[in-house]
Amino acid sequence: MEESPIKKSYYQKEPVKCPVCKASFQKEEMLSGRGRLIAKDITDELRRVYEPGKKAGETYPLIYPVTVCPDCFYSAYPEDFQLIKSDSIPAALSQKEKRKRDINLIFPIVGFRKARNLITGTASHILAVGCYSFQHKECAPTFKKAMSTLRTAWLFDDLNKRYPGQNYDRIRIIMYKKAMNYYERTINYAQTGEERIDAVKHFGPDLDKNYGFEGVLFMSTLLLFKYGDQGSNEQIIQKLQKAKRIVSRIFGMGKSSKSKPSFILELAKNLYKKITTKIAELKEE
Repeated sequence: MEESPIKKSYYQKEPVKCPVCKASFQKEEMLSGRGRLIAKDITDELRRVYEPGKKAGETYPLIYPVTVCPDCFYSAYPEDFQLIKSDSIPAALSQKEKRKRDINLIFPIVGFRKARNLITGTASHILAVGCYSFQHKECAPTFKKAMSTLRTAWLFDDLNKRYPGQNYDRIRIIMYKKAMNYYERTINYAQTGEERIDAVKHFGPDLDKNYGFEGVLFMSTLLLFKYGDQGSNEQIIQKLQKAKRIVSRIFGMGKSSKSKPSFILELAKNLYKKITTKIAELKEE
């Protein structure tokens, strides 16, 4: 991967101690000034698009947020990294080699002792999805898996554009479908109280905007619409009708506000119309 003329990241002075294997390492953080991030539009998937800078070139902010221990590959978002409970540590440590083998099936050579790039950044999110299985329900692990899997799909799209012909486009679709399932489970768990969603500070799904739980509802609906096409027509219609009920909760709750901007309200309304049209088409077949 080509080096940028200007640095894109730095390392924190204070080392981080891995709660699983007890190794110490310095966490890498993204730099954002001097034209490194030139924000453009937001996609229908609520992802921010960035324009390549003259000096910085392509920038991928999503390669940095996950903290990864370079020794045992235990991974989580910074706010959760130290929160793994003591009774889960033996299991997390026992899967050290499995984590490395699994990630090597996709990326044969991956290490986290050097500056992040698109490959290691993508790998960090895949590792986070697996490691959130060791986190307790107060951390909303299913939501964190949903957000990480969606971000993984986005990064595989970036990888496919940069390195076509490596089957990254096929893995991207797999990740979208996994994200669909995790988002659906997130909503179910929020309704039953099985996991604490109220403790989540940033719902994303991207880094620069927090769309709150409305964003979760929207992404669940959008992914069902785009990737819930497996099964008979009747089964697909049932999924789409469920998606309609979910998305209607966004714009059916009133006017736009700070937590519910008009942007996502319009996206939700348009998605509702698309789902209605698709259901009508399937019923005619």
